[in-house]
Amino acid sequence: MATETLLEEVKGLMADLVADPAPVKEAPYHAAHITSFGHACLCVGFVCMFLSSCYFIKQAMSRSRKDRTFEMLTFFITAIATLAYLVMAAGHGFIRNRTRQPLYYARYIDWLLTTPLMIWDVLELAGVGGYQIFITVTLDALMILSGLVGGLLIRHQVRWGFFLFGMVFFAYVVHDLSVHMSSNKFGSAAQQVYCKVVRLTIVMWTFYPIAWVLTEGTDLLGANSAALLYTILDVISKCVFGIIIVSNRAALDAVYNTKEGYDQVQADGGKL
Repeated sequence: MATETLLEEVKGLMADLVADPAPVKEAPYHAAHITSFGHACLCVGFVCMFLSSCYFIKQAMSRSRKDRTFEMLTFFITAIATLAYLVMAAGHGFIRNRTRQPLYYARYIDWLLTTPLMIWDVLELAGVGGYQIFITVTLDALMILSGLVGGLLIRHQVRWGFFLFGMVFFAYVVHDLSVHMSSNKFGSAAQQVYCKVVRLTIVMWTFYPIAWVLTEGTDLLGANSAALLYTILDVISKCVFGIIIVSNRAALDAVYNTKEGYDQVQADGGKL
Protein backbone atom coordinates (compact mmCIF):
# COMPACT_ATOMS: atom_id res chain seq x y z
CA MET A 1 0.00 0.00 0.00
CA ALA A 2 2.82 2.39 0.94
CA THR A 3 4.56 1.64 -2.35
CA GLU A 4 1.39 2.31 -4.35
CA THR A 5 0.90 5.63 -2.51
CA LEU A 6 4.48 6.66 -3.22
CA LEU A 7 4.08 5.82 -6.91
CA GLU A 8 0.89 7.87 -7.07
CA GLU A 9 2.65 10.85 -5.53
CA VAL A 10 5.53 10.55 -8.00
CA LYS A 11 3.09 10.34 -10.94
CA GLY A 12 1.23 13.39 -9.69
CA LEU A 13 4.45 15.34 -9.30
CA MET A 14 5.57 14.43 -12.83
CA ALA A 15 2.19 15.42 -14.22
CA ASP A 16 2.44 18.82 -12.54
CA LEU A 17 5.91 19.40 -13.94
CA VAL A 18 4.79 18.56 -17.47
CA ALA A 19 1.60 20.60 -17.25
CA ASP A 20 3.14 23.75 -15.71
CA PRO A 21 6.93 23.83 -16.00
CA ALA A 22 8.70 26.35 -13.83
CA PRO A 23 9.83 29.38 -15.81
CA VAL A 24 13.55 29.49 -16.45
CA LYS A 25 15.07 32.93 -16.27
CA GLU A 26 17.27 33.54 -19.27
CA ALA A 27 20.72 34.98 -18.70
CA PRO A 28 21.22 38.42 -20.22
CA TYR A 29 22.80 38.30 -23.65
CA HIS A 30 25.39 40.88 -22.65
CA ALA A 31 26.78 41.75 -19.25
CA ALA A 32 25.68 45.37 -19.69
CA HIS A 33 22.08 44.14 -20.24
CA ILE A 34 22.02 45.09 -23.91
CA THR A 35 20.47 42.77 -26.48
CA SER A 36 22.05 41.17 -29.51
CA PHE A 37 21.40 44.41 -31.43
CA GLY A 38 23.45 46.52 -29.02
CA HIS A 39 26.15 43.87 -28.93
CA ALA A 40 26.24 43.83 -32.74
CA CYS A 41 26.74 47.62 -32.75
CA LEU A 42 29.77 47.27 -30.48
CA CYS A 43 31.15 44.49 -32.68
CA VAL A 44 30.72 46.64 -35.79
CA GLY A 45 32.57 49.44 -34.03
CA PHE A 46 35.42 47.06 -33.21
CA VAL A 47 35.66 45.82 -36.81
CA CYS A 48 35.64 49.33 -38.28
CA MET A 49 38.33 50.52 -35.89
CA PHE A 50 40.46 47.42 -36.45
CA LEU A 51 40.30 47.61 -40.26
CA SER A 52 41.03 51.33 -40.19
CA SER A 53 44.04 50.68 -37.96
CA CYS A 54 45.34 48.12 -40.44
CA TYR A 55 45.02 50.64 -43.27
CA PHE A 56 46.74 53.44 -41.33
CA ILE A 57 49.67 51.31 -40.18
CA LYS A 58 50.11 50.01 -43.74
CA GLN A 59 50.29 53.58 -45.00
CA ALA A 60 52.73 54.49 -42.24
CA MET A 61 55.05 51.61 -43.11
CA SER A 62 55.13 52.75 -46.73
CA ARG A 63 56.67 56.04 -45.60
CA SER A 64 60.19 56.81 -44.44
CA ARG A 65 60.64 57.00 -40.67
CA LYS A 66 60.74 60.79 -40.64
CA ASP A 67 57.54 61.11 -42.68
CA ARG A 68 55.09 59.08 -40.61
CA THR A 69 53.74 61.64 -38.15
CA PHE A 70 50.18 61.85 -39.43
CA GLU A 71 49.90 58.17 -40.30
CA MET A 72 51.11 57.04 -36.88
CA LEU A 73 48.95 59.53 -34.98
CA THR A 74 45.92 58.36 -36.92
CA PHE A 75 46.85 54.74 -36.32
CA PHE A 76 47.14 55.30 -32.56
CA ILE A 77 43.67 56.90 -32.54
CA THR A 78 41.88 53.94 -34.08
CA ALA A 79 44.11 51.35 -32.36
CA ILE A 80 43.09 52.68 -28.94
CA ALA A 81 39.45 52.73 -30.04
CA THR A 82 39.82 49.14 -31.29
CA LEU A 83 40.83 47.99 -27.81
CA ALA A 84 38.01 49.98 -26.21
CA TYR A 85 35.37 48.46 -28.47
CA LEU A 86 36.77 44.98 -27.96
CA VAL A 87 36.49 45.44 -24.20
CA MET A 88 32.90 46.68 -24.48
CA ALA A 89 31.85 44.00 -26.96
CA ALA A 90 33.27 41.35 -24.60
CA GLY A 91 30.96 42.58 -21.83
CA HIS A 92 33.44 44.56 -19.78
CA GLY A 93 34.51 48.16 -19.27
CA PHE A 94 31.29 49.43 -17.67
CA ILE A 95 29.60 49.93 -14.33
CA ARG A 96 25.91 49.71 -13.44
CA ASN A 97 24.37 52.85 -11.94
CA ARG A 98 20.79 51.73 -11.21
CA THR A 99 19.46 53.21 -14.44
CA ARG A 100 18.96 51.79 -17.91
CA GLN A 101 22.33 53.27 -18.89
CA PRO A 102 25.47 51.25 -18.19
CA LEU A 103 28.32 53.72 -17.80
CA TYR A 104 31.01 52.56 -20.21
CA TYR A 105 34.15 53.94 -18.61
CA ALA A 106 36.10 52.18 -21.38
CA ARG A 107 34.50 54.64 -23.79
CA TYR A 108 35.62 57.62 -21.72
CA ILE A 109 39.15 56.25 -21.43
CA ASP A 110 39.12 55.89 -25.21
CA TRP A 111 38.00 59.51 -25.66
CA LEU A 112 40.45 60.82 -23.06
CA LEU A 113 43.33 59.25 -25.01
CA THR A 114 42.17 59.62 -28.61
CA THR A 115 40.62 63.08 -28.80
CA PRO A 116 43.90 64.79 -27.79
CA LEU A 117 45.64 62.76 -30.50
CA MET A 118 42.99 63.88 -33.00
CA ILE A 119 43.55 67.53 -32.06
CA TRP A 120 47.31 67.09 -32.34
CA ASP A 121 46.85 65.35 -35.70
CA VAL A 122 44.72 68.08 -37.23
CA LEU A 123 46.57 71.09 -35.76
CA GLU A 124 49.81 69.70 -37.20
CA LEU A 125 48.26 70.23 -40.63
CA ALA A 126 47.99 73.95 -39.90
CA GLY A 127 51.50 74.18 -38.50
CA VAL A 128 50.29 75.23 -35.06
CA GLY A 129 52.99 75.52 -32.40
CA GLY A 130 53.44 73.01 -29.60
CA TYR A 131 52.31 75.41 -26.85
CA GLN A 132 48.96 76.11 -28.53
CA ILE A 133 48.44 72.42 -29.20
CA PHE A 134 49.07 71.74 -25.50
CA ILE A 135 46.48 74.35 -24.49
CA THR A 136 43.81 72.94 -26.82
CA VAL A 137 44.55 69.35 -25.81
CA THR A 138 44.23 70.24 -22.12
CA LEU A 139 40.88 71.93 -22.71
CA ASP A 140 39.76 68.82 -24.56
CA ALA A 141 40.80 66.58 -21.65
CA LEU A 142 38.82 68.77 -19.23
CA MET A 143 35.82 68.46 -21.55
CA ILE A 144 35.99 64.65 -21.50
CA LEU A 145 36.51 64.50 -17.74
CA SER A 146 33.48 66.74 -17.19
CA GLY A 147 31.35 64.30 -19.16
CA LEU A 148 32.74 61.35 -17.23
CA VAL A 149 32.02 62.90 -13.83
CA GLY A 150 28.54 63.86 -15.01
CA GLY A 151 27.98 60.26 -16.10
CA LEU A 152 29.10 58.95 -12.72
CA LEU A 153 26.59 61.29 -11.04
CA ILE A 154 23.75 60.32 -13.35
CA ARG A 155 21.26 60.06 -10.46
CA HIS A 156 22.05 63.58 -9.17
CA GLN A 157 21.08 66.96 -10.62
CA VAL A 158 24.64 68.23 -10.20
CA ARG A 159 25.49 66.22 -13.33
CA TRP A 160 24.11 69.12 -15.38
CA GLY A 161 26.69 71.42 -13.83
CA PHE A 162 29.47 69.18 -15.12
CA PHE A 163 27.71 69.02 -18.48
CA LEU A 164 27.77 72.83 -18.69
CA PHE A 165 31.46 72.89 -17.75
CA GLY A 166 32.11 70.39 -20.53
CA MET A 167 30.25 72.56 -23.03
CA VAL A 168 32.35 75.60 -22.05
CA PHE A 169 35.55 73.65 -22.64
CA PHE A 170 34.10 72.35 -25.91
CA ALA A 171 33.42 75.92 -27.07
CA TYR A 172 37.08 76.81 -26.49
CA VAL A 173 38.20 73.72 -28.41
CA VAL A 174 35.95 74.64 -31.35
CA HIS A 175 37.35 78.17 -31.31
CA ASP A 176 40.95 76.94 -31.33
CA LEU A 177 40.25 74.63 -34.25
CA SER A 178 38.31 77.21 -36.25
CA VAL A 179 40.76 80.07 -35.89
CA HIS A 180 43.40 78.26 -37.98
CA MET A 181 41.17 77.47 -40.96
CA SER A 182 42.69 80.34 -42.94
CA SER A 183 46.24 79.16 -42.25
CA ASN A 184 48.21 78.44 -45.41
CA LYS A 185 51.60 77.59 -43.91
CA PHE A 186 51.98 74.34 -45.86
CA GLY A 187 50.13 75.28 -49.05
CA SER A 188 46.58 75.05 -50.34
CA ALA A 189 46.40 71.24 -50.33
CA ALA A 190 47.12 71.01 -46.60
CA GLN A 191 44.77 73.91 -45.90
CA GLN A 192 41.92 72.21 -47.77
CA VAL A 193 42.42 68.97 -45.84
CA TYR A 194 42.60 70.90 -42.56
CA CYS A 195 39.36 72.74 -43.28
CA LYS A 196 37.63 69.52 -44.29
CA VAL A 197 38.60 67.53 -41.18
CA VAL A 198 37.97 70.48 -38.85
CA ARG A 199 34.43 70.91 -40.20
CA LEU A 200 33.84 67.17 -39.87
CA THR A 201 35.22 67.16 -36.32
CA ILE A 202 33.18 70.15 -35.16
CA VAL A 203 29.96 68.76 -36.61
CA MET A 204 30.44 65.25 -35.25
CA TRP A 205 31.68 66.37 -31.85
CA THR A 206 28.60 68.61 -31.56
CA PHE A 207 26.46 65.47 -31.68
CA TYR A 208 28.25 63.92 -28.68
CA PRO A 209 26.73 66.24 -26.05
CA ILE A 210 23.34 65.70 -27.69
CA ALA A 211 23.88 61.94 -27.37
CA TRP A 212 24.97 62.43 -23.74
CA VAL A 213 21.78 64.36 -22.94
CA LEU A 214 19.61 61.66 -24.50
CA THR A 215 21.43 58.80 -22.75
CA GLU A 216 23.40 59.53 -19.59
CA GLY A 217 21.71 62.89 -19.03
CA THR A 218 18.00 62.08 -19.25
CA ASP A 219 17.90 58.31 -19.87
CA LEU A 220 15.47 58.87 -22.75
CA LEU A 221 17.23 56.33 -24.96
CA GLY A 222 17.92 52.78 -23.87
CA ALA A 223 21.30 51.07 -23.78
CA ASN A 224 20.88 49.58 -27.25
CA SER A 225 20.08 52.93 -28.85
CA ALA A 226 23.04 54.45 -27.01
CA ALA A 227 25.34 51.72 -28.36
CA LEU A 228 24.15 52.43 -31.92
CA LEU A 229 24.41 56.20 -31.55
CA TYR A 230 27.88 56.27 -30.04
CA THR A 231 29.19 53.69 -32.51
CA ILE A 232 28.08 55.79 -35.48
CA LEU A 233 29.64 58.91 -33.99
CA ASP A 234 32.90 57.16 -33.14
CA VAL A 235 33.31 55.50 -36.54
CA ILE A 236 32.73 58.74 -38.45
CA SER A 237 34.76 60.88 -36.04
CA LYS A 238 37.78 58.56 -36.04
CA CYS A 239 37.79 56.32 -39.11
CA VAL A 240 36.48 58.82 -41.68
CA PHE A 241 38.57 61.55 -40.05
CA GLY A 242 41.71 59.43 -40.41
CA ILE A 243 40.99 58.33 -43.96
CA ILE A 244 40.56 61.94 -45.09
CA ILE A 245 43.96 62.85 -43.67
CA VAL A 246 46.01 59.77 -44.58
CA SER A 247 44.60 59.39 -48.10
CA ASN A 248 45.60 62.93 -49.07
CA ARG A 249 49.22 62.20 -49.85
CA ALA A 250 49.77 65.52 -51.64
CA ALA A 251 48.82 67.49 -48.52
CA LEU A 252 50.99 65.36 -46.25
CA ASP A 253 53.93 65.53 -48.64
CA ALA A 254 53.65 69.32 -48.62
CA VAL A 255 53.84 69.33 -44.83
CA TYR A 256 56.73 66.87 -44.67
CA ASN A 257 58.72 68.63 -47.40
CA THR A 258 58.23 72.06 -45.86
CA LYS A 259 59.34 70.80 -42.45
CA GLU A 260 62.31 69.02 -43.99
CA GLY A 261 63.37 72.21 -45.71
CA TYR A 262 63.01 74.17 -42.47
CA ASP A 263 65.05 71.58 -40.57
CA GLN A 264 67.75 71.75 -43.24
CA VAL A 265 67.92 75.54 -42.92
CA GLN A 266 68.22 75.21 -39.16
CA ALA A 267 70.99 72.64 -39.59
CA ASP A 268 72.82 75.10 -41.85
CA GLY A 269 72.73 77.73 -39.14
CA GLY A 270 69.70 79.56 -40.50
CA LYS A 271 71.41 80.48 -43.79
CA LEU A 272 69.23 80.44 -46.87
